[in-house]
Amino acid sequence: MTAQTPPTLTTPTPSAATPEGAGSDSILQHLGQTYHEVVTTFERFMGMSRARWAILNRLSREESMTQAALAQRLRVDAAAITRQVKQLEAEGLVARWTHPQDNRYTVVALTAQGRESVEQLRSERDAFERIATAGLSAEEINHMRRGLAHMRHNLETLSKDEG
Repeated sequence: MTAQTPPTLTTPTPSAATPEGAGSDSILQHLGQTYHEVVTTFERFMGMSRARWAILNRLSREESMTQAALAQRLRVDAAAITRQVKQLEAEGLVARWTHPQDNRYTVVALTAQGRESVEQLRSERDAFERIATAGLSAEEINHMRRGLAHMRHNLETLSKDEG
């Protein structure tokens, strides 16, 4: 058996991805690049799409909810929610039924198996977040959260003003 040679690690040159080059791109470009990298890496790490995780995570916080409410809370197209929920139902992670007072709506909830899966996935998500934020202080993470929340508020306000 031949021992494998470890990969050579190099120091990255300053770019938008490093603190030294953080000012060279617009904040929106930097956010977009980081978002893409986070989503791609998150999906590989978790073994599922971000969309599926978002549905399972949201349902874990509610006893049950309509698919329309789920789509609204996640800001996703209702047809996309329907496709994802049908797949999750086929895997035994969620159950769906017609709303008892209004048969126009479909209600969805996690099954016992779905709740168990979410608990395990939540641990994996927490591990991913620790890896992604390694080297950042708690203060830096809190500043980032506040800054992103503020930007989101600004964008929501802009969307309402234009709509």
